[in-house]
Amino acid sequence: MQPVNLIEHPEGGKFLEVFRSNATVTNKNGQERSALTHIYFSLGRGEISRFHKVQSDEVWSLYQGSGLYLYTWDGLDKEVKRTELSAQCNTYCDVVPAGVWQAAEPIGESVLVGCSVGPGFDFSDFEMIDPRSDAAKKLRGIDSNFIKFIES
Repeated sequence: MQPVNLIEHPEGGKFLEVFRSNATVTNKNGQERSALTHIYFSLGRGEISRFHKVQSDEVWSLYQGSGLYLYTWDGLDKEVKRTELSAQCNTYCDVVPAGVWQAAEPIGESVLVGCSVGPGFDFSDFEMIDPRSDAAKKLRGIDSNFIKFIES
């Protein structure tokens, strides 16, 4: 059973913020942020999370569904890492370091994950990949299958 009141996320899928710490910290850019935030994030069959990055570390945790493929790319390497979060792999969480491009797709019908971000998430720290950017061109050159994570 999926949580109710999920709303559309700009990267794709749906989300609901369930925690925002009252404690604050100063990030590496000197901006004040909540110490920690946490959301529920859902992807249905055929939905994807487009390549994006945030300026904080993010922990993805599997809650429901067959699993999720999480793709990460530093923007320089000629390889995109694919991590499977699933009971079959006995892997239930993964950490995406700050500033790393990330994308995801469900394995099977739908998936519900939790995403914890510290320092806490703020949309001003969120960047979607621009389909016309050099980074997008590099991704297309690495593997044409990544087009769906760039141009959707």
